[in-house]
Amino acid sequence: MDAKSGHLVQAYVDGACVTKNPGGIPVWGFLLLRDNTPIDTKGGLAAAESSPQATNNVAEYEAFINALKEIKHLGWHQDKIVVHTDSLILHNQLKDEWKVNSELLPWYKKAKAQMNGFQFIEVRKIPRNQNRVAHRAAKAAYYEIRLAQLQKKQR
Repeated sequence: MDAKSGHLVQAYVDGACVTKNPGGIPVWGFLLLRDNTPIDTKGGLAAAESSPQATNNVAEYEAFINALKEIKHLGWHQDKIVVHTDSLILHNQLKDEWKVNSELLPWYKKAKAQMNGFQFIEVRKIPRNQNRVAHRAAKAAYYEIRLAQLQKKQR
């Protein structure tokens, strides 16, 4: 399948569960580029803190899902989409090369449903050092959450 518009959209996605995995604060981040021009970085909370859903893998899936939602929101569903991840589990599960355990199944299903709306989408595994901006977006989300928590305590 080929993209209709001729544009290339690249999403770099990352997730983390800080400061412990599982049970910490799960955060996600992504970087979007269109035709090699940086468009946006975003990040946020992936699941409830200190819960069984608070894991790195859940955060990785949330980064992927949120990046695809943003691409759709921008109206780029007919572009060629390449999602870069340093997560081996996310990459191999989305390519249906690895089995998905029951804990990740809801996120896997959401991710696959998001993938259905695109003319052309590819998931590529990259080394961690090539995913620095997405990692920083996730880290910034963590610090925003921690700052909000500290401000609440001070009230």
